Amino acid sequence: MSRKALLGLVLLGWALRLLPCAWYDLDYDEGVYYSTVALWTRGVWPYRDTVFVHPPGLLYALFPLGWLPPDSGWMVARLAMTAVGALNIYLMGRLTGRVLGARAGYLAALCYAIYPEAASSERRILLEPLLNTCALALLSTSGWKAAWWGGCALCVKAWGALWLFSSLPRLRGWAVLGGVIGVVLCLPLVLVSPQGFYTDVFWFQAHRPSHGLDTPFQRLWDIFDPRHLAITLLALLGYARSRQRWEPVALQLSASWVLLIGAFYLAPGHFFHYRTQLAIPECFWAGAAVDLVLRYRRLAVIWLTVPFGFVLAICMRSDTEHIQRARTIREHVPAGDTVFAFEPSVLLRAGRLPDWRGKAPVVTDSYGMMLIDAGVGQSSVIAAMADPASRTRVNQRLALSQWLVVDDRAFEQVSFDWCKAHYRPCYGDVWRAR
Repeated sequence: MSRKALLGLVLLGWALRLLPCAWYDLDYDEGVYYSTVALWTRGVWPYRDTVFVHPPGLLYALFPLGWLPPDSGWMVARLAMTAVGALNIYLMGRLTGRVLGARAGYLAALCYAIYPEAASSERRILLEPLLNTCALALLSTSGWKAAWWGGCALCVKAWGALWLFSSLPRLRGWAVLGGVIGVVLCLPLVLVSPQGFYTDVFWFQAHRPSHGLDTPFQRLWDIFDPRHLAITLLALLGYARSRQRWEPVALQLSASWVLLIGAFYLAPGHFFHYRTQLAIPECFWAGAAVDLVLRYRRLAVIWLTVPFGFVLAICMRSDTEHIQRARTIREHVPAGDTVFAFEPSVLLRAGRLPDWRGKAPVVTDSYGMMLIDAGVGQSSVIAAMADPASRTRVNQRLALSQWLVVDDRAFEQVSFDWCKAHYRPCYGDVWRAR
């Protein structure tokens, strides 16, 4: 397999991830993840002092960047994620090339480079880019190395267990060891706050309410998104034509594909970046269709232009509202004043972190904290947010906050009437306490 040819595909995919970083919107999860690790470097511990609803793998990876000033640290973390994305393209090409042949490896790397969910997620501070790296390394190795990478996947996100489970026929006892390694990697933070870890990671995920009343058809439409459907169909063709379907790694990829689709279908909520994991089995099996692609080159170019076009369209997303709110905070809110934002990314853009002074709970993930405080038996996220119990800890922090960013998330999580009763409009969406 030519390293130069593979490197060209890696550079293409890296450019699609790197260039939009400067203007691409900074979403809620990114704000939560970077704020949590930045506060950790300043003495605020995840699980003990603030809610973090995932295993700590991403926090470990970002820890060296948490010391940076907030307004530049999140961008450096994003740039690091684009490098992770480039590595994933390389690993995808090498893995497929080893199992299915060099030409299949090039096609798989190309498909991964232009897979819309992967290209979008791997320019942001999310769990999925790192999870995909661990999964690809797990698939590319055996023995204790595979056990290590499986443990790392589990430490990044609970769904890493799906990759370990699918590896059982291939790795056997090493897959079990991977689960043990994942637990051991979490121990440093578990020992600091066992109850907090259990509540945030296990209790929250087990009792998480539904995000809406998705019909089975709507959920399937989300999973088989038209933006990547061209690669999915190519993967189905490759799988049907492949003679290596029973090769151990190929078999694991097939099993993981089925497990992921089943998990997405049954999950209480489903988000665009979740499907980044589907890129691994789908791009692998798309590589198996390389003979068809070479036979019908012109049709294949048109076919793959569809996901590539969606990648370019997604690049155009901008963050004008958050940028304006952050500018307002910089210009009008004194440095010593406390500001609360349900959307932590606004504070990062303003060069601030969620306030951790005083005896009130530190709120980096208001969404997760409110759902935990709402308790069990909630029919939906909307019902949980409407329950007064959901505001137990958030209200304690708001009582110490001199300013509030009043945006859509504030309306959804506490209501406009509540904001109006406790704060008064002052500078656009930045309101001052009454």
